[in-house]
Amino acid sequence: MPYHLVLVGEKRRVGRGILALLLLIVGLFAFGGVITAVGAAIDESMGRSNPISGGTDFTAIYHGANTLSIALLIPWSMLIQRWLYGVRGASLSSVLSVFRPAVFGRAALTLVPVWLLYMTLFYVLTPYTEGTWTFADSVGVFAVTVVLSPLQSAGEEYGYRGLAFRVAASWGRGPRTAMVLGLGVSSVLFAAIHMSTDPWLNLYYLTLGVTFGLMTWRTGGLETSAVIHGANNALVYLFILATHADPLAGSDRSAGVGSMIFLIPCALLVAVTAVIWMGTRRTGPALTPGA
Repeated sequence: MPYHLVLVGEKRRVGRGILALLLLIVGLFAFGGVITAVGAAIDESMGRSNPISGGTDFTAIYHGANTLSIALLIPWSMLIQRWLYGVRGASLSSVLSVFRPAVFGRAALTLVPVWLLYMTLFYVLTPYTEGTWTFADSVGVFAVTVVLSPLQSAGEEYGYRGLAFRVAASWGRGPRTAMVLGLGVSSVLFAAIHMSTDPWLNLYYLTLGVTFGLMTWRTGGLETSAVIHGANNALVYLFILATHADPLAGSDRSAGVGSMIFLIPCALLVAVTAVIWMGTRRTGPALTPGA
């Protein structure tokens, strides 16, 4: 069976699925609340005040706490699937129940350069506010970005393109209904947790959710979407460091901050999805191994 139908059974188990999604969200905010609070206390002990404490210091500890809390969605999503559905947590990685190095490597070699060109164009066209960076903060944020940003992105993929996609798809009777439910619920949930009131940003989040879900379905795993998501998130902070921009200004998601420029990443995501779909048109989506 394809990736998103792994949790399909004789019964729809809607109540169990809602519980799984609630546990996913609770885990996200619980990990974030505890870890960022500890990070804020550490910063305060060093005479710094990061945004969790109401300050404006964007420190490496603050950045690390945020990224680490989301990265914990990887084991948390696996645990939820194992507990509520009796399916091995490792199966969230791919239809082979492993994170496939070959698929990951091909995606990294072909798509990371594309995302680097796109991000360069995006930052050239987008005005930014300059911030104040100390040498220690620059080095610390760079290290956290390189080490933890890919894991943070993978955490979101395991949570939303993995667990949420499968859970919602299991509510459908047929494969098409399952696909619509899986893509719809996981994408709306992914957009909602970003808590943006800007229509352009929400369009971008929904496009990202749908296209990443389709990539996961066609390739049979999370490797490709994790590569794109990781490259995107890491490059955001690397460009912020390179341009000495204010990272807190870029975290504003209120109405009016977005513009038509977000049609660029939306179009790119659709194009990459189309290429992946065409590349698998003869074989179809990757399937779990037969008995």
